[in-house]
Amino acid sequence: ESERERAAGGIANDYKAAVSHEEMLRKAFTEQERQANDVAGKSVQYNILKREADTNKQLYVGLLSKLKETGVSSSLKATNIRVVDPAYPPKKFARPRILLDLSITLILGVCLGIAAAVLQEHLDNTLKSSEDIERFLQIPSLGAVPAMEISGSARRLHGFHTRRALGEGHRHGSKGGNGVTGANGAKNGTSLESSWNRIELPEGNGHQNGALAEAFHGLRTSVLLSTAKRPPATLLVTSAQQGEGKTTVAANLAASLAQLGDSVLLIDADLRRPSLQKFFQVSRSTGLVNYLTGNCDWRSLVWQAAPIGVSVLFCGPVPPNPADLLSSEYMRSLIREASKEYKFVVLDSPPLLNLADSRILATLVDGVILVVGGGTTPRELVQRAYLSAVDAGSHVIGATINFADVRNDYYYSAYHQEPGESEK
Repeated sequence: ESERERAAGGIANDYKAAVSHEEMLRKAFTEQERQANDVAGKSVQYNILKREADTNKQLYVGLLSKLKETGVSSSLKATNIRVVDPAYPPKKFARPRILLDLSITLILGVCLGIAAAVLQEHLDNTLKSSEDIERFLQIPSLGAVPAMEISGSARRLHGFHTRRALGEGHRHGSKGGNGVTGANGAKNGTSLESSWNRIELPEGNGHQNGALAEAFHGLRTSVLLSTAKRPPATLLVTSAQQGEGKTTVAANLAASLAQLGDSVLLIDADLRRPSLQKFFQVSRSTGLVNYLTGNCDWRSLVWQAAPIGVSVLFCGPVPPNPADLLSSEYMRSLIREASKEYKFVVLDSPPLLNLADSRILATLVDGVILVVGGGTTPRELVQRAYLSAVDAGSHVIGATINFADVRNDYYYSAYHQEPGESEK
């Protein structure tokens, strides 16, 4: 019984020792498991730091390599520099070379000026002088009427910009003017009805308008010498388009012919836009249209323009059918009868282009005078007007340039000075 108790006690002690050993092993296992987990966490952090360290190391190695290459390159370039010649201050300036630069600039300026002048001449297709008329139209130039303007109390010869300043006046009905302002003309703000320039009217200084009178005296002489046997008795004054001064040329030519002591009849044959009443500043309700409609004799309708000695037959009321009236037998009879009673018969007609009136009248007269606005009318229009008159069977005795620029004409300027001016 004692051995059994001792054996049972020994077995119980062994069991307790085994349980205690098992508990100790369990604790040791738990501790080792915890330590293993800590090692795993630190291993992850270690790998992260290791990769960052490797990256920084590679960057450092690259920067160090670049630095060494830069140092080597700098040392190599420094070794290639050597002094060839010592630097000395210059004895004279290299730039600017004033004489050479001025010479080149002068040559370039002259060349550009010539090129601009040639280009402007090439682009300008207008007729500006008598030489242009003879060269392009191949017809005689009968004369040149200068462009004029008011300067103080006297008229002076002037250039093309006078015409441009009066362009509005032409568009507002003053189609017969020659670009000249009168004593109460457009420069003073009044209407252009009083701006017609007439050779018999005195200038502001009391003297006759000698420059304009001489221009029309030259035109008169050319007309009288235009034919071989005798001068043309019936003349038609026309133009390519309106605003070129044909009414002024016709009226002043008639006045210039009357100054010779011959009888002159001036007829306003422009039945569309008559202008002779404005030119002479009279108001008459009867005229050529009344005769052409068979209402009265033409002689009773003639108005005497004193003191210049020109007989004027105004247009009268504007008809609805001008071309029919001008092509009637009354018009032919009027020109035949008037040429027997007057030494010269001058007709102011409408423009040639786009109208049949002037072509009808051109076949009834001895000669046609073509008025060309200098510097305003393209030469193509003037050529068309001339060919139109020739095709109609008329005799164009020549052309006269209006608004002529005579500023560069020494002969003209020397013999047409204002009183008190000395020749140089």
